Amino acid sequence: MESSLRPEPEDPRSALAAADQARERLAAALRLPTGLFPALAVAVAVQVGAAAYGIADQSTSGLAIALGGAALFLATAAVLLTRFRNANGVRVDGLASTIILGTGTVSTSVYLATFAAATWAAFEAQWWLVALAAAAGGAAYSFSAHLWWRAYRDDPASRAGGASPRLLAALAVVACLGAVALVVGS
Repeated sequence: MESSLRPEPEDPRSALAAADQARERLAAALRLPTGLFPALAVAVAVQVGAAAYGIADQSTSGLAIALGGAALFLATAAVLLTRFRNANGVRVDGLASTIILGTGTVSTSVYLATFAAATWAAFEAQWWLVALAAAAGGAAYSFSAHLWWRAYRDDPASRAGGASPRLLAALAVVACLGAVALVVGS
């Protein structure tokens, strides 16, 4: 006759509590690469200024400058993410999308406002104002990323899960189509 006695599984509440504690210990131990926030601020400022110039210039060289600004931003993002993963050995949900790509409400709002201001200033040939708007945008974007990181470290469970890769890919396609429409339309 088979025994119907099975070992009792561990109490699920204690297993969940242990998992929560492990997540909090990991979040507390994570370290950002040195210079992440200043590098992000500079990359965003250059990208905003270059894009504003390129849109206002509406020439091949203007397009090249705008694309160069985007390439610098993407290269900076790739380097920062690689350095984070090498230093910590993990991926953090939300780090790439919220901190680097700015999908959070505050960073998106800051980016759009300063990009609009820089573009308007570029059309008016107020280059000092383009530089000021771009620098303010980079600094505010970086500060928004800093706030998200602090909030993540305080409560990783509520901050976990950034934008999905599919959503980011869809947004990239829409952005590329918009750029193509600008180039073809000019």
